[in-house]
Amino acid sequence: MKKTSAKLKPALVLKDYWCDNSRFSDLFNQIFFHGEETIKPDKLSDQDTDESAMIMDNDQTAAISRTRDIIKQYEDGAELVLMGVESQMKIHYAMPVRTALYDSLRYTHQCKELEKKNRAGSKLKGSDEFLSGMTKNDRIKPVITLVIYYGEKEWDGPVSLSDMMDIPPHFKQFYNDHCIQLFQVRTAGHYQFVNQDNHDFFTIIEEFYSNGSIDLNTFKEKYPDMAIYWETLAAIGAVTGSMKLIDYAYENKGGEIHMCTALDNLMKEGEARGETIGEARGEVKKIVEKVLRKLEKKNTAEEIAEMLEEEISYIQNIIDLNKTYPEYSILEITEKLL
Repeated sequence: MKKTSAKLKPALVLKDYWCDNSRFSDLFNQIFFHGEETIKPDKLSDQDTDESAMIMDNDQTAAISRTRDIIKQYEDGAELVLMGVESQMKIHYAMPVRTALYDSLRYTHQCKELEKKNRAGSKLKGSDEFLSGMTKNDRIKPVITLVIYYGEKEWDGPVSLSDMMDIPPHFKQFYNDHCIQLFQVRTAGHYQFVNQDNHDFFTIIEEFYSNGSIDLNTFKEKYPDMAIYWETLAAIGAVTGSMKLIDYAYENKGGEIHMCTALDNLMKEGEARGETIGEARGEVKKIVEKVLRKLEKKNTAEEIAEMLEEEISYIQNIIDLNKTYPEYSILEITEKLL
């Protein structure tokens, strides 16, 4: 059965895209290591994204459970690092708290696993080790979480816990801060992505952000022969909010898709719908213009409804929008009504 956008949420599409080890490693290599191939795809393995812990305090127990987007383990000889990705379509003004919680839960999980092994293997010596369930030489793996922000406007949220606080100056030196690793997709042009899927993905997203949409004629001139992998097209649809692109990608899954052909087909499918929407927009715009003119003449909502032969609730809605958003143009009020 064909998957459709009703079942494929944008967050899941992006999760599938970044689960690929080659794309994932290229992303980290560009953002953190200036393009050097420090993270190798074949050294990555998927980890359980569930972050949960039982917190016990005296006689009370509380369960904390969260789910990450993606987390992988990087293992190269003695190097063991956990690397996570969190996708954000909108600015999250508590993101440092969220990532701190994710990382802390992962550290708690590692400690619990070590405790289980130590107690089962009778490795604990002395009261200090019995207290924590860990030996003096036990080590946990570092966790690095990259937040990918896909929004078109610049991130104006906090990038550290201290950004969310007013710390008295004489306490600052004692405060242990937590910072997020933030990648804004709007700055992707500063990086040279090696993975072809990533290159195509960020190239088209940048094209979309530059113009607010993708102009087919301009795109054909710049990229006449561009063919991209179907998962890349689906991810582009997820970021730009186009369910049609996601559907089209899954309908043609399994290989490369010619980008211009895809956009051509989607435009043709949307022409009939676009004409209908355009006609409706024109009619609504005329009514809004008439209502606003009559409001200037001090007519009441009831009088306007009677004169225009429209429902009083519809007229009142237009009047309310005009009051709530006095800075809105006629076209903006029309868009609100559609």
